Amino acid sequence: MTNFPLHKNGNIRTADFSMLNYLQQVNVLPDKIAMFTNLKEFGLENYVKVQAAVLLLVRRGSVEVELDLKTYKLEAGALFIVFPEQVLKAKKASDDFDPICIACSKNMIEELIIRFDDNTRLILKTRENPLHQLDENKFEQLNESFEFLKKKFETSEANTCRLQVLKNFLIGLLYECIGMDDEPMTTDVVKSRGQVLFSQFIDLVVEHHREQHSVKFYADELGITPKYLSAVAEEQTGKNAKRWIDEHIALDAKVLLRSSSRDIQKVSKILNFPDVSFFGKFFKRLVGVSPKAYRKTAE
Repeated sequence: MTNFPLHKNGNIRTADFSMLNYLQQVNVLPDKIAMFTNLKEFGLENYVKVQAAVLLLVRRGSVEVELDLKTYKLEAGALFIVFPEQVLKAKKASDDFDPICIACSKNMIEELIIRFDDNTRLILKTRENPLHQLDENKFEQLNESFEFLKKKFETSEANTCRLQVLKNFLIGLLYECIGMDDEPMTTDVVKSRGQVLFSQFIDLVVEHHREQHSVKFYADELGITPKYLSAVAEEQTGKNAKRWIDEHIALDAKVLLRSSSRDIQKVSKILNFPDVSFFGKFFKRLVGVSPKAYRKTAE
């Protein structure tokens, strides 16, 4: 396998977007956008924390993947969406598996997604349902758009406005992907203060959940009270702020237990629990089984 810049994170590899610069079969605008049709060189047979947003369209064949420990079967006509900081693993692919993929760096997807109305709801909904099986007509339309953007990559290198050209075509493609959903997206909406705060809260949880478990820390970072932050989270999603923090910690714990050879005490320390007993009680409350039992089921 090619030596990509991959960083250890509790035995979970973190794949920088810059890894795409090392692949000859990738059309890439460094640290911005990339397109590719081959996943074999990425080393996805192990868990990887993705540092990019990815749109993957399956043209032929099939592949089975895990995303945040949930298993999905991607077959011909499937659109699959991955956001930064999600943990991905490819379990098995058919011999004729033929995808076309677009990847955006974390900074680029943040710049693009801000252009969408009601983007917090959009991101949460897509995280919950990353797989969309398209009918033949929708697949053909989307495949044409992917191929069109790929052609723009290949023919626009001399254009001094190449980045802006590709960004605008990509925004159009993102709208097209969203429009494949039967539920119409909200338009012409001015985001409420609650939506903005919740989006900022989730970003902070993704970044700090290993070190910071209290609602107070995140409320202080946002300049609001813990009570108000919990009310905002409840209003936006039906779950309070503490539940969001705990579920993110529990997900990280499950990934560490499945992908790491470290003992449970070390996993507890990585996640900043005061002792392994406290971690065990937390894990059983959130997951339903002890860390030891969970690890055995994953073996």
